[in-house]
Amino acid sequence: MKQVVPIFEADIVAGKLKMLDHVKVAIGRWCMTFKTGSHVDILIRKHRSKRTDKQNRYYWGVVVAILADHFGYDAEEMHGELKILFNPIQSKIDPSRIIGGSTAKMSTVEFDVYEDSYVERICRWGATEHGVFIPPPEKAEKEDA
Repeated sequence: MKQVVPIFEADIVAGKLKMLDHVKVAIGRWCMTFKTGSHVDILIRKHRSKRTDKQNRYYWGVVVAILADHFGYDAEEMHGELKILFNPIQSKIDPSRIIGGSTAKMSTVEFDVYEDSYVERICRWGATEHGVFIPPPEKAEKEDA
């Protein structure tokens, strides 16, 4: 079984790595799980907040579900169509072809926080182009059948 690798967060302040004391302690504990003399990798990258479970449930359970029902698609087909329409990228295999880009790589902000986010653009399109009302997250409740 693969070992889970923790992610430790820190900040860059005046060009230096700054972290809270409890993070330093956690890193020390993690290092103690390796044998003396182990060669390790250290990766530093800009932090990105992944979309939340709540955002994901709203997207799949409300936005995609309502549009899939309206257009007669299953959820995966609808998601594929939405990616092509609202997150198009050029195919690396066939540059003349446009495909849907990954939404999994979007931050919480890109996905569903600001006025022109992926989800907001989809909801606006559903309403203005197709007359499909998609309730906002705080007004959406899934019925038990």
